[in-house]
Parts: sequence; structure tokens; C-alpha cells
Amino acid sequence: METRFSDLLQMTVPDWFVDPFIADASEVDVTLQENVIELQNDTSARARFKRGGRHKLWINQDVYEKYPLLWKEVKLLLLAFPTSYLVDTGFSRVMHLPSKTRNRLDIEKRVDLHLSLTSLEPNIDKLAALHQSQGSH
Repeated sequence: METRFSDLLQMTVPDWFVDPFIADASEVDVTLQENVIELQNDTSARARFKRGGRHKLWINQDVYEKYPLLWKEVKLLLLAFPTSYLVDTGFSRVMHLPSKTRNRLDIEKRVDLHLSLTSLEPNIDKLAALHQSQGSH
């Protein structure tokens, strides 16, 4: 595990990413200081952070447009963790599939694996409404 996730273990997460409103702007990289100070004084961003934490703050079109330099740094941090989480989730789901299914080589083609890895719900009523019944020939 240490070899597989060595890049994540060596990753340094800056204080301004974790909580930009208490981070010391003087300790931030010079190219980002002005953006961090502006973000700290942004009342709508502060309210968003209080409601949903850093993920609600950073994954927002408004923050993306107002602070492109911060977003450039943040997106690398945000992408690292969900990607490893999804990989881990996929392995866990495969382990919970019935052993007969798991032993086959076509696991990725199985519908139950696809459904277990997504939070999307199929809209059966809409699919049925779009289906055009065939008249007799």
C-alpha cells in the first residue's frame, strides 16, 4: 500500500486549502497571496465554506471564475483523493460480488458492478415513455 500510494503520502496539503479563512496569507506562496487575501474577505465564499466545508467552497463555479490561480492549485488536490477512493471502492465491490461472478474474466461487463459504482438512479418511467412499441407486421 505504501508503494501504491506513495505520491499521496508525500503530498503536502497547504493550510489555505484546508481552511482558507484562518490560514496566514503571509505563509502562502507569493504568487497566490493576493488571491488568498481576496478569498478571505469574500463573504459569500465564507458562508459557503461554513455551510459545506472546503469541498462546497472549492467545487463552485463562482470560486473557479474569481480565483483561477487558486483553482489551478486546488484542482490537483481535489482530483487525487476521489480517484484513489473510486479505485478502492471498485476493488471492494468486486470482492462483494458472488464468487461465481467474480471468477469470470468479464467482471467489467457485468451490470451489477456498474450499478454498484454509481450514485445515478435510472429513470425507468422516462425510458419506458421513450420506448416506441412495434405494431404487428
